[in-house]
Amino acid sequence: MSLREYFVLRRARKAFKSLRNAFRLHCDVLDPKVRGDLEVRLRDLQQAIRCRETEDLPGVVKLCTEEMEEALPKPPLPWLAEAFDVAVSALAVAFCFRAYYYQPFRIPTGSMQPTLYGIHAETGGKATAWDAQPLRFFKWCVTGETFEDVRIRRAGRVLGWRNDMVPGYASLYVRSAKGEERYDIPSGAAQSLVAEFAPGTPVRAGQSVWRGTVKSGDFLFVNRWIWNFRHPRLGETMVFSTRTLDGLPEDQHYIKRLCGRPGDTVEIRPGSSYLWINGEEAIHPPRLEEIATHASPWKGAPGYLGYQTGAPSLGYANPLARFDLGVGEYVAFGDNSGNSLDSRYWGTVPARNLLGPATFVHWPFTSPRWGCIR
Repeated sequence: MSLREYFVLRRARKAFKSLRNAFRLHCDVLDPKVRGDLEVRLRDLQQAIRCRETEDLPGVVKLCTEEMEEALPKPPLPWLAEAFDVAVSALAVAFCFRAYYYQPFRIPTGSMQPTLYGIHAETGGKATAWDAQPLRFFKWCVTGETFEDVRIRRAGRVLGWRNDMVPGYASLYVRSAKGEERYDIPSGAAQSLVAEFAPGTPVRAGQSVWRGTVKSGDFLFVNRWIWNFRHPRLGETMVFSTRTLDGLPEDQHYIKRLCGRPGDTVEIRPGSSYLWINGEEAIHPPRLEEIATHASPWKGAPGYLGYQTGAPSLGYANPLARFDLGVGEYVAFGDNSGNSLDSRYWGTVPARNLLGPATFVHWPFTSPRWGCIR
């Protein structure tokens, strides 16, 4: 059999299967005579394939296809069905890509600053034409920034603050005549408002709680496959699950820097901004030394603060300063050591919780951190 005959037979077999399936799908609604004629055509095509009549096959396939298209009912809005098939296929590919290869992740807090930024805010400023719809949406799509003016809707009294409702935000609760109302303020800005809006403080309708620009946290991709082929490396920015970790919410994902691997002894020593691994100052990879020497990760960024034995801003007591790591144990520290809830407070990360290294900041497009992550 020549190569040409092989491809003619292959195309004919695929056409026969497609035509046969279409016929079986609609044969119940066809006129008996038309159904019989189509059965004859399908048998002729099948016989031609079996006998390898490659000279006549293209004509037989064409004739059978034309008669089938003429006899079978036409689907309504065929372009819509085709578009639906394309959309379903695209979504299936996207979900598989997300589940097994590169998963999107959003930085929720400032524990990795200035390497990566979570939701943060700049107090003050005025709204511009770009802050009114529909331009407001396009501004956010490009820059990740929105201008917010949070005002009290109805008079009442402050009930208090909570920090666990929306990642990156603190929630102010007010009791009004309509019941309990919630106002979300970026966490960094809310710290300066706690005294002004203490529990029991009366508030009036229209009163401004906070106004300023909210900047969305960095959106990045997590490489979910690479650690199937190699071990996690010291200094990688890793994403992991919080399940089974004491004191952390279940089924969330955190991002920290991998600062200790199985078999290592990791220390943060008082009076030293360095991380100590197996009795030596950690200078490799270079990012660990940059954090200790207060370098800036990108042009215009504030410098790192170095590794600290505790995070005073978090208000937690008795942080761990030394880790003797066993099999399958990793240490995770935030680059913003003074404001990071990390292994110092809840211990090591087991290998089964590791998701993958963060590899690329893909949004906002105007961010100076856009690109590959170190």
